Amino acid sequence: MAYIGKEPSFGAFEKDIFTGDGSTTQFTLTHTVASATSIIVSLGGVIQEPGSAYDIAMVSGVQKINFASAPANSVRCFVVYLGRQQIVQARAATDTTPTIDTFTGGSGTTAFTLSRVPQNPSSTVIAFVNGVFQKYTTNFSISGTTITFTSAPETSAVIVVVHLSTTNEVNLGSPDDNSVGTAKIQDGAVTNAKATFTYSSSYFTGDGSTTAFTITTGHTVNSILVTENGVLQKPTTDYGVSGTPLTFTTAPANTVQIGVRYLVV
Repeated sequence: MAYIGKEPSFGAFEKDIFTGDGSTTQFTLTHTVASATSIIVSLGGVIQEPGSAYDIAMVSGVQKINFASAPANSVRCFVVYLGRQQIVQARAATDTTPTIDTFTGGSGTTAFTLSRVPQNPSSTVIAFVNGVFQKYTTNFSISGTTITFTSAPETSAVIVVVHLSTTNEVNLGSPDDNSVGTAKIQDGAVTNAKATFTYSSSYFTGDGSTTAFTITTGHTVNSILVTENGVLQKPTTDYGVSGTPLTFTTAPANTVQIGVRYLVV
């Protein structure tokens, strides 16, 4: 299927797919995002409004998409990331080597302070109590440098927390100011997170006769996503843009909710 709008020339536009069960409202995202507007979310083919239909939540150090209402049973949900950084920032030197923290249980204590903040604790931290493996999220959680057990380890219990190496990179420090030219920057490396781009939206309501609506200046049909009641519209076929007017081929019906998502230009 062809890309609707301007085809991206760089970056990684990756996707997560989930299936609703009628009760679950939170699903774990594969990649970290800056905000709800950094992803496009569809339920059963209908685009969802960020901040209203869903938002982003951090649960026990894991980023999740949180729906206002649980997706219905068997409904297919997909999440498209609006550009993901293809290189990673060098970690602190302490993250490049494994380390072990040890504690002793007692007095009903459930929280202990780790020696460093784990990166992606679900996959880089292993915990044992008296030699018994503990399962992340089930038996313990991590927030910052604090590991919290679901149940307090018994008095004198030996607690061992193993931090695995999170990267093979070596931190070479920072280049001098004004020393890096554009030729040295990898294509796609300057992302929303690094350039502080923002994704914004406009919303209108159809009345059955109006075809033109005023949008933010500086955009074309290729730099906006337009929906009617959550259904994505096709640029040039369903609407056009000339300056600030967004003009529909056919006037949106009365009370139809019109959404305009502005992409970075």
